[in-house]
Amino acid sequence: MNHKTTLKDIAKACGVSVTAVSLVLNNRPTRMSQGKRELIVETAKRLRYVPNQAARSLATNKSMLLALLIPDIENMFFASLAKALEDTTSGNGYSLLIANSDDSAHVEHQLLHQFASRGVDGLFLIPSRESVNNSKALKKDVSTLDFPVILTDRLVSEDWCDAVGSDNFIGGQLAAQALLSKGHKRIACISGDTRTGNMNKRVAGFSSTLEKAGFPLDPNLNCSGNYRFDGGYRAADHVIDAHATAVFCTNDLMALGFIQRLEERGLSCPQDCSVIGYDNISEQFGFNHRLSTLDQNIDAMARACSELVYSRIRDMGTQPARNPWITEPKQQFIRPKLVNRATISAL
Repeated sequence: MNHKTTLKDIAKACGVSVTAVSLVLNNRPTRMSQGKRELIVETAKRLRYVPNQAARSLATNKSMLLALLIPDIENMFFASLAKALEDTTSGNGYSLLIANSDDSAHVEHQLLHQFASRGVDGLFLIPSRESVNNSKALKKDVSTLDFPVILTDRLVSEDWCDAVGSDNFIGGQLAAQALLSKGHKRIACISGDTRTGNMNKRVAGFSSTLEKAGFPLDPNLNCSGNYRFDGGYRAADHVIDAHATAVFCTNDLMALGFIQRLEERGLSCPQDCSVIGYDNISEQFGFNHRLSTLDQNIDAMARACSELVYSRIRDMGTQPARNPWITEPKQQFIRPKLVNRATISAL
């Protein structure tokens, strides 16, 4: 059986005490010289020392576990966000548990209590659509948890919890401005579900900009595409037959579905119809890299989420208020940016 390196092994190799090694490897204050500190760190690496996380958790009262609850693990945006969060948290010594609610408030409720039993230090929560529309039950669940919760991406209308998301209203404005600047006037919109906050704000920003420009969104050109590739595909015939010259799809999947159906009908993008998506995820998954889209800056969102949860974890026990992520919530919005590739052209 291979010997597992211990603090005692490192101490013996460096000629110092076990306590000194523990202080250095846990980044605790010590009067030790910089040279000796570096020797301990290098020796730990050379001997392939692996910290005992269970023992560390007992000593620090932290599990070093964070959790992410997402509504649809097959959605490419959520998959990208999960990867970005995992990259960010692992770089700070945390492991990330990921669970899928299937966009069900009932499953969401069960998973929240499972995370509590696992002793996680914090949670990134992307709520189900049902919870976004009626957050009373979700608020009740979250208020019973004794670890920080960051509402992520999908934000509820009431500011009752820490939250980090994209400024979707501005994203919709940018999409409209990009198409209007190319001379388009008859512009369609394919959205996922305007009952939910993100989509509603994207459509609101888009339609308000069109209206201010004197070309209000025709209700006949405001279609539903259920967030998915096949939704954009099915909506395409209606948009094409209504003679729209451009279309804003409120996520990239629907945009790609629309473009496929457009091409099946012998038409081309952008010559026959300009298309702009939302999320900027198609390229990294190997799909139509030419798609013009709105980038939500997933990396910045992940960093903001992580920094907020770390600050809440650090402050636990020092704040006068219980659960300050609810009683004194902080909210941050990341501004999206237009990525103009090859699916938008002038009339």
